[in-house]
Amino acid sequence: MIALLFSCILSSFIFIVFGIFISKILKFPTDFTGTIFIGLAVSNTITTILSLFFPINIYILLVFLLCSTCLLFFIKKEITTFIRSLKNKKNIILYSLPFVLLAFIISLGASQYYDTGLYQIQSVKWIEKYAVVPGLANLHGRFGFNNNIFTIFALTSLFDLFKQEIFSINFILFSVFVIYFINRLYVILKNHGITNLFIFNLIVFVTILNLSYFHNLLSSPSPEFISITFPMFILTRVFNPIHQGKGSLQSYISVFILCAYSLTVKLATLPVFILAICIIIVHYSEIRKLLWICLLLSVIILPWVVRNIILTGWIVYPFSSLDLFTFDWKVPILNVISEKESITGWARIPGEQYVAAAHMNIFEWFTTWWHSIHKITYKILFLTSLFLPLVAFIGHLIKKIKLDFQTFAIIFTAFIGVLFWFMLAPNFRFGKAFIIIASLSPLLYFRFKIKLYRKTDPIFILSILLFILFIDIAKNNRSIIKKVVSDTSNNIMKPQIFIGKQEFITYNISGIKIYVPTKDDRCFDHCIPCTPYPDTTIILRNYSLQSGFKHKENINSQIHPIIRTWGKGNF
Repeated sequence: MIALLFSCILSSFIFIVFGIFISKILKFPTDFTGTIFIGLAVSNTITTILSLFFPINIYILLVFLLCSTCLLFFIKKEITTFIRSLKNKKNIILYSLPFVLLAFIISLGASQYYDTGLYQIQSVKWIEKYAVVPGLANLHGRFGFNNNIFTIFALTSLFDLFKQEIFSINFILFSVFVIYFINRLYVILKNHGITNLFIFNLIVFVTILNLSYFHNLLSSPSPEFISITFPMFILTRVFNPIHQGKGSLQSYISVFILCAYSLTVKLATLPVFILAICIIIVHYSEIRKLLWICLLLSVIILPWVVRNIILTGWIVYPFSSLDLFTFDWKVPILNVISEKESITGWARIPGEQYVAAAHMNIFEWFTTWWHSIHKITYKILFLTSLFLPLVAFIGHLIKKIKLDFQTFAIIFTAFIGVLFWFMLAPNFRFGKAFIIIASLSPLLYFRFKIKLYRKTDPIFILSILLFILFIDIAKNNRSIIKKVVSDTSNNIMKPQIFIGKQEFITYNISGIKIYVPTKDDRCFDHCIPCTPYPDTTIILRNYSLQSGFKHKENINSQIHPIIRTWGKGNF
C-alpha cells in the first residue's frame, strides 16, 4: 500500500511538471487531464531515449525528480493555476473518490493478466537492469514488441527500493479518466440536461470502468489499458470546449502528441492517426506549423523506432516488409513471419489451425471466426461498428445527415480503425476502442436534449447514477476486494506479487544460465534471463547479456516454437 502510494505520488509529480512545462513552451491549451497525459508522453519519450544508453533504475528516477524540482521555478504561475483548478473541482474529486479508492484496493492484488506473466514484467526487468539489449527478441519473440510504456513502468517501479516492481501507471491514468469523465458528465448535465453527448460520454466512461476493474489491468504493466483508453479519449476529446469548431492548429497539438505516443505504446492504435490527418487536411495552408508539428512527432516516434531496430533488427516488428538492415542480432525473417502469423491467425481461428488461418482469405475464415464469438453483445457491436458509420457517410452524401468536421473526422477514424482491426487481428480486445466509438456514432450527429426541471439538481441525478455504477462494480469485484482486504496486513507496505509455485529448469547460452518454466510458459517476476522455451541456436554476441543475442551462423532459417498458447498475443 505504502509502496504503491509512493510510486503514484512520484509519478504524478513528474507528469504534472513536465506536462505543464511543455504546454507552456509550445504554447498550446490544455487542462488537468491533458496536462497529465502530455506529461506522461513527454516523460516516456525522455525515458526511452535514456534507455538506449542506460538501464532505467532508481538513479534515472532521481535525475527526473531533480529536473522536475528545478522546472518548478519556471512554472510557478502555471502550477498555482493548476492547483486552483483542482480546488474548483472539489465536488468532482469527491464523487470520483469511491471509484479511485476501489481501484486502489484492486491494484494491491496480484495481477492475473496472462501477458503480464508471459513477457510484460520480464520486459520491464530487462529495461531496469540493462540499456536496450541488441537482439533481445531472439531470446523471446515477445520482447521485440517494444511497447513504449514499459520504459516508464521501469522508471517508476522502485524495484531498487522495495525489491519488487510497483506498477502504478495504469492506476494513475484510470484515476485521471474517472475525474475527467465525471466532470464532463456534470458539465453537460448542468448546462444542457440529458443530451446525446451525455449518453455518449457515459457509455465511454462505463467501458473504461469495465476494462479497468474486470480485466486485471490496474496492477499490471500491460500496455492494453492505454491502447484502448487513449484512442477513446482522443476521439471524444474533439468535443471538448478546447476544440470548438474547427479550432486553430495550435489547439490540436495535444491531440497530435497523444496520437504519436499511442502508436509507440501499441501498433494497434495506428488508425488514430487518421484523425490527425483530417486535422492536417483542414489546416493544410499552415505549412510552416505543420512541418514543425511533424518534427515534434518524430521526436516521440524516432526513439521508439531505434529501440525496435536494436531489439529486433527490424524497423517495425513483427512486420517483415521493411527489411533494411543486416545486423548480426537481426531476428531471422522466418521467425518474424511466424510471430506475425501467430497474431493474425490465432485472432481469426484460435487453435492448431492458426498458421493456416493466417493465410486464408476472408471467405474462408470469417464463418469460423463468427461462430467462435460467444457473446451476442460482441456480435452486435461488430455489426453496428461497420453499418452505422456507413449510414452516416451515405446520409451525409445525399444530404439527409449533416456531419460537421469534428463528427466526420471521429466517425471516419473509428470506421477505418474497425477495418484495420478486422483485417489484421480480429480479436475484440485489440480493436475495442474503435468498435465502441463507431458503434456510438449516431450519438454524435443525432442531437437531442432533455431539459431538467429548474428545481432538479444535476448533482442529485449524477449522484444516483454514480451510486448505481459503483454498487454494480463493487458487487462484481466482491471476491477480489475480499481477498485483498483479508490480506491487508501483508499489503500495508507492498502490493501482492504473483502467487503460485514456479518451477524452472536451466540451460546455458555462452556460459550464461537461462531459466525456463516447466509447468507454464510464463516467467512471471522471476529473475532474468528467463524465456518460455529453450533455444540452443542462440548465442551471446559477446561475453555479457548487455552485448545481446544472435543466432549461430548458417541457421537463420530456424523458426522458434513461438506460440504454445498464443499469449494471448499482442499487436
